[in-house]
Amino acid sequence: MRPNQREIAKCGRPLCVDRDTETDLIARRNILTGLWAARVLRLPVENHAAYAWSLHFADFEQPGDEDILGRLVMDMKRGGVAMSYRRLRRELRANELRAFFQITLVCGRTPEHPRTRMSRGEAH
Repeated sequence: MRPNQREIAKCGRPLCVDRDTETDLIARRNILTGLWAARVLRLPVENHAAYAWSLHFADFEQPGDEDILGRLVMDMKRGGVAMSYRRLRRELRANELRAFFQITLVCGRTPEHPRTRMSRGEAH
């Protein structure tokens, strides 16, 4: 199944499970979370993409999700938005699922989610 123009416009480029890895899934999750946070922070629309990318690059500071969550907590406090750490983590997980389903829908088949492999003890 080939992606149509609407799907490409929605996610930026056609994705295929064959070439998109767990890293791409996490990158997509980070961007989706950054776009969500930009809306919550009421940033100007023209700054949403830049903020989302800066949030994605913050994820390279340390392994795991603590760096991106720490950045979100700091930005929310700075922006005067009351948001719990738990809510931010829940939004990050929800966006990981959104990213997974976006990849699934564009490719027309269901890949194995990386958390499934980890729960079975397989290396990632």
